[in-house]
Amino acid sequence: MAVYTPRKIPQRAPQSGGRKRRSLGEILGILLRRRTKTAQYSTEAVVSGAQRLWKWKRLSRNTLLVLALCGGLVTALWFSYQVLIRSDIFRLSDIRISGLKVVTDRQILDLSGLQHGASLLQFRPKAAAARIAAHPWVQQVDIKTRWPSTLAIEVREQQALALVNIEGEKERRLRYLNRDGQVFAEIEPGQDIDHPVITGLVAGRDVVDDTLVQGGLAEAAQTCLRLAAQGHAILPLQAVSEVHLDAKEGLIIYLADRPFPIYFGRDRLQTKFYRLIR
Repeated sequence: MAVYTPRKIPQRAPQSGGRKRRSLGEILGILLRRRTKTAQYSTEAVVSGAQRLWKWKRLSRNTLLVLALCGGLVTALWFSYQVLIRSDIFRLSDIRISGLKVVTDRQILDLSGLQHGASLLQFRPKAAAARIAAHPWVQQVDIKTRWPSTLAIEVREQQALALVNIEGEKERRLRYLNRDGQVFAEIEPGQDIDHPVITGLVAGRDVVDDTLVQGGLAEAAQTCLRLAAQGHAILPLQAVSEVHLDAKEGLIIYLADRPFPIYFGRDRLQTKFYRLIR
C-alpha cells in the first residue's frame, strides 16, 4: 500500500497595484493627527470670532463718540446763533435806498419786509429782492449787506417810452410801454402822463403777452419814438403827441405844436425821420 504525502499549496504573491494594509500604529497616528487639526481649527475659529466682536464693539464706541461730538457741536452752534440774533450788534439801524423816482421808499420797505431794529442775521436778501422785483415799475434790484447793521438797496426803475391804448381788451386803460417794447404798468393817479400815446393797437395782433409784436406797425411805432428820444432839437420826444396805427395808411404821427398829421407809411421809416428833422 502506498504512503500519502500531502501536497504544499504555493502562496500567492501580492499584486503590485493592490491596497497596502496599514498597521494598528499607523491608524492610531492618523486619528491623533486629525483630532489635533480639528482642535486647532476650532481654536482659530473661536479666536477669529472674538476678534470680530471686539472690532465691532470698538467701532460702535467710536461711532457713538463721533455722534456725541457732532450733536454737541450742533447744539453749541444753535445756542451761539440764538445769542447772536438777540444781540444789538446785528440790529438793522440804517437802510439806504437809491434809484427811486416813481416807486416810494415805503413801498420798497413793505415789499422787502424790512424793519428797523430787526436782526440782520435773519434777513434773506434773495427773497427780499424777488419780492421787490415783483413791483411793475422795478426793472432790477440789488441788495448789499454792510455788516454789522446796514443795508443798501439799489433799484433801477422802468423807463417809460410811451403810453399805449390797446383795443380789444375788457377794460381799455392807458398803460406804460418801455423802450424794449414791454407793456409793464397801468397809470395810477398822480403819475407822469407826459408821454406820446400809441393808438390803434389791437390785442392779439399788435400786442401779445404784454409785448409788442415784432415786424409790424407796433414795432415801427416803437422805432420812431426811440429815434425821437435820441434828443433831436427839431423833433424831440416831447413834441410827439400821438402815433396812430392805421391799417391802410400805416403810421400817422401827430405833433403837439402842429395842427396837421404826418403820414409815415410802413417802410423806410428811419430815412423819412431823418429827412423830417433836417
